[in-house]
Amino acid sequence: MGFWIFGKKENTGEIKKLGDNLKNSFSNIKKDFESVHGVLSRFKDKHDQHDKKHELHSARFDRIENDITKIYEILEQFDQKNLERSIVHERSSTFNRSNQSFMNVQSLENLKESLTPAQKRVIQLLDSTEIPLEYEDIAKELGVSIITIRRHINDMKKMGFRVKERFNIDTKRKVFYLEKEIKRAIRRKNEH
Repeated sequence: MGFWIFGKKENTGEIKKLGDNLKNSFSNIKKDFESVHGVLSRFKDKHDQHDKKHELHSARFDRIENDITKIYEILEQFDQKNLERSIVHERSSTFNRSNQSFMNVQSLENLKESLTPAQKRVIQLLDSTEIPLEYEDIAKELGVSIITIRRHINDMKKMGFRVKERFNIDTKRKVFYLEKEIKRAIRRKNEH
C-alpha cells in the first residue's frame, strides 16, 4: 500500500539516494551553524575585550579629570597667594615711597609733554574708567592691536608714569589702572 506514494519498488534506490542527500544537507547546515557560531563567539570575545578597554580608558579619564581639578585648585591657591603677596608688596612699596614727594602736577605735566598722542589716549581711557582694564579691553576701545597697547604701557612705565597693574584671578590676565591720586592730579591739570 505504501508503494503507491513512492512509486514502484524499483525506485527505492532513488529514495535511498534522496535520503542520503537530505542527510548530507542537514549535516552541511549543521556545519554552517557551527561556523557561524564560531564567528559570533569571536565577535563576542572582541566585544568583551573592547568593553574592558573602554572601562580602563574611562577610569584613566576619570583620574586625569581629578588630577586636572586638583591642579586647577592648586593654581587658584597659588594665584591667590601671589595676589596677596603683590598687595603686600604694593603696600610696602607705597610705605617706602611715603618719604618721597608725591608726583605733583608739575612732574605730571612734564611727563605728559613727553608722552605720544597714542599714549595720552591710553591714559585718558584709564582715567575715565572706574575699573581696571585688560590689554584686550584697551586695544578694542582704542582700535589698535594688543601688542601696541603692551608697548605703550611698558614705555609709559619706563618714563615714570605710574600705571598700576594687577592680576585678575577670574580671567588669569593682567589688568591696568591709575591710582586715585594720579586721576585727581590729571583732572586738576585739565581744569586749569
